[in-house]
Amino acid sequence: MATAAVGVQEERIRPAWIVSERADILWFTAGGVAFAYLFWAFWRFTHVPLIVLVGIWAIVFDETHGFATISRTYLDAQERQQHGRWLWGSLAFFFALGPIIFLLHLGDWLELATVVWGYYHVFKQHYGFMMMYKKKNRDFLPEDMKLDKLFFATAFYYPFLTFPLHSKEAAAILPFPIPTRLAAGYENTLLFVLILVTLVYLARQVQKWRQGLSLNWPKQLLFACAIPVNYLLFRSAMPLLGVYAALTIYHNVQYHRLVWFYNQNKYGKDSGAAVKYGLATLINARWLTYVAAALLYAIVFDVVPRFVLRGGVGLMNIGTRNHIIFYFFAAPGLLHYWVDGHIWKVRSDPSLRTYLHL
Repeated sequence: MATAAVGVQEERIRPAWIVSERADILWFTAGGVAFAYLFWAFWRFTHVPLIVLVGIWAIVFDETHGFATISRTYLDAQERQQHGRWLWGSLAFFFALGPIIFLLHLGDWLELATVVWGYYHVFKQHYGFMMMYKKKNRDFLPEDMKLDKLFFATAFYYPFLTFPLHSKEAAAILPFPIPTRLAAGYENTLLFVLILVTLVYLARQVQKWRQGLSLNWPKQLLFACAIPVNYLLFRSAMPLLGVYAALTIYHNVQYHRLVWFYNQNKYGKDSGAAVKYGLATLINARWLTYVAAALLYAIVFDVVPRFVLRGGVGLMNIGTRNHIIFYFFAAPGLLHYWVDGHIWKVRSDPSLRTYLHL
C-alpha cells in the first residue's frame, strides 16, 4: 500500500493547475491576494479615505460576486428545475429574516453572525481551492489529507479568533466582555496550538522532500497567499469594515475567475445551451454581458441603498427606517453565503467536476 501511495504521488511531477499556471497565479493566488495588500497599502500609505475604498470594493467586487452565484442558479433553467424548491425557499427565508430580526430586536446578534459567517465563507472558499489542488495533483496520502486540513484551519483562524483582543471595535461586537486574565490565557493557548501544528506541518514537508514526494506547489502557493494576509490585516489597526473588505476582496477576485471558468465550460461550449439553461446562457456566455449584469445588480443592491439611507429622507423615524432598509438589503449577502455553500460540492456533483475539469 505504501509503495502504491508513493507511486500515486510521483506519477505527476509537474504541478497541475485548475485553469492554467498563468491564470491560477494571476487570479487564485498571488494576483488575487495582491488586491488585499493594495487595499491595505492605499489606506495605510496614501491615506485614501476608507469610505472610498470600501465603496469601490462593495460595488465593483463584492456585490458583483454575489450576482455570480445568482447567475448560475436562479437564472439557470436547469438549476431551477432540479433545485427550484430549495432555491425559492432559501430566497423567501433570508428576505423574511430581516423583519423578524428587527421585530425581535436582535440586530446586534445579526451583525455578529454575519461577521462570523462571512469569515467562515471566505475560509471555505480557500479550503475548496486547497482540495481542488490536492485532487489535481493527486495529493491523497492519508496523513497529508488530515494535516493539510488541520494546518490550514489553525493558521487561517488564529488571527480572527484573537482579533477582539486587539481591537476595541471588534470586542464591542461580542455580547459579553472578555476578562483580561482569561484573554491572555486564551490567546497563549491558541498561539501554542498554532506553533505546534505549524512545526508538525513543516516537518512533514521536509520529510516528503527527502523522500522525493511531490510537495504540491500550487497548494503551497495558495497557503502562502491566503494565510499571511490575515495576520497583517487583523493587526493593522484598520477599522473593522476595512479589514472585512480587504480580506474579502481576495475572495471576490478568486470567485469571479472560478465562476467565469465554470461559465465558459458550461454555457460557452454547448450549442444547445440557450434552450437548456435559459437566461443564464445569455448572461454568462460572454464576459461583456456578465460584467454588465453584475454591475447592474451591484447598483441595485449597493448604490441604491446608500442613496436611500441618507438622513432626512422619508416619513418614518430615521433610525427605524434605516434598520429596515439595512435588513432588506443585507438579505442578498446572507443568501449568497447559504446558496454558495451548497453549489460547489465537487465530490457529490459529477457535472461540477466536468465543468471545472476535475
